[in-house]
Amino acid sequence: MNTEKIEWHDVQGLLLSGYPQLPYSAYVAWHFLPGQRDAAKRWLRDLAERLMRADRIEGEDDGATDLQLPPTNIRALKAMRVGDRTAINLAITASGLQELDLDEHRLSDFSVEFLEGMAPKPTSGRRMPRRSGLLGDAGESSPCRWEWGGWGPSAEVHGMLLLYASEEHVLQALVQAELHAMNGVADVVVTGDQGNGRPVIVHGRLYDDAKEHFGFVDGISQPIIEGSPLAIRSEENAKNEKKAKSGHTPAGSGEGDKVLSAKDRRISLVKPGEFLLGYRNERRERISSQSVKPGSNLRDLLRNGTYLVFRQLEQDVDAFEKFVASLATRMHGKADVEATEEVAARLIGRYRNGAPLVRAGADSPSAPERNDFLYAYEDESGMACPIGAHIRRANPRDAIGSDPDVALKLSKMHRIIRRGRPYGARRGEQDETTGKGSRRGTAFIALNADIAGQFEMIQHSWLNNPQFGGLPVGTDPISHVAHDGDELVIQQRPFNLHIEKPRPFVTVRGGAYFFLPGINAIRTLAD
Repeated sequence: MNTEKIEWHDVQGLLLSGYPQLPYSAYVAWHFLPGQRDAAKRWLRDLAERLMRADRIEGEDDGATDLQLPPTNIRALKAMRVGDRTAINLAITASGLQELDLDEHRLSDFSVEFLEGMAPKPTSGRRMPRRSGLLGDAGESSPCRWEWGGWGPSAEVHGMLLLYASEEHVLQALVQAELHAMNGVADVVVTGDQGNGRPVIVHGRLYDDAKEHFGFVDGISQPIIEGSPLAIRSEENAKNEKKAKSGHTPAGSGEGDKVLSAKDRRISLVKPGEFLLGYRNERRERISSQSVKPGSNLRDLLRNGTYLVFRQLEQDVDAFEKFVASLATRMHGKADVEATEEVAARLIGRYRNGAPLVRAGADSPSAPERNDFLYAYEDESGMACPIGAHIRRANPRDAIGSDPDVALKLSKMHRIIRRGRPYGARRGEQDETTGKGSRRGTAFIALNADIAGQFEMIQHSWLNNPQFGGLPVGTDPISHVAHDGDELVIQQRPFNLHIEKPRPFVTVRGGAYFFLPGINAIRTLAD
């Protein structure tokens, strides 16, 4: 594999891992205090040394099993089997960079979408900014109703701490320690509720069954970065297996290593520049700083960084289950477990256990998770997985356009890495931290090098598009968007089933565009 060597030691760990061994998380939105620029830079300088890296620094001791010192690279984190394990990552908004005295010349290196923000405020004479219209942030999901990051009176967001821990009490201690470290430098953003604001600390949780609140296994279809440890190990293991079959050497796939099939690689392997700035993307181009000239002593702040999209998406699980039950009665004449599971799968494109509808067969509910499937070759008509189903929209693979091979190549230019987690108690349960029932949803996190060409394109052209796939199939079944006369379309014989789409099951409660800098870039910002 002829790939670029990636400086993983300078990349924040979240790009490479969702930290499955750290199921408890807290996302802390903060803003700098005025007049504390020097103190803020000292805080960032200290924080840079505690951040989780994607890999160790060359020559660094890899035996990080000292229970007194939290690991600061993913390799050490995986090696640490016991003790209080934690991870910290840092993301900064465009206004946060301005607070650090980054001039307009250096700011111009960053993308327009990042600089404008997720929810730019309306200008005079315009009711809805272009970006809000593009994302479908209207009605109940309008930024004027957001609890943070929108148009309300809440303080401006300058950054976010992404904190992860192995146990709930470990997370609580980590949150308190980091709040103490930022004391006098930054404050936690407070929601815009008049006189009754709450700190914006969104608590995420990975459950053992890996399911989100609608009950589906999440995070199955993720791109694999070319040049990542997984891609390299898989390539080596595939070669070893090939040699073993020929009798030249015994097979040797390392413990837990995944061997990607040729089909897996064709579908999921993506150039690093789609996610990491400074490397070649699928167009064979690099997104790099234009203000740093050869021979300059300035550091490229973009290199080894990526853009982080954060959306707090509240889910109405009761309404979703009620709709699924009514649709099951309409389609199957009953709303038992088997009928409702079948209907729910047709909306999403997978069964709740993660098994895809494409080529799943009669025993699909018990089939193992699979991701090595294509639509144009295996389900062009949408009879297995409806053309408007959620996973088919979010990642169309080879299904957009007349040439499947070209479509698959183009789709790789629009992939995102998802690192989100459910927040709030599960349906019928109480919140572990408050002991009460609570609102629930998804702390959606997407990592991409091109917000417009990746996250926004997926949201606008695929999820919110009522004409997706060349057919009038309505908007995404679980999107926060619903147009007048919107409907869901399920392909079946002899006639397609058209269902009036109910009010959205998802509401946007807050969000922002962030930059996830490389470690050296954070140090530069702190200088």
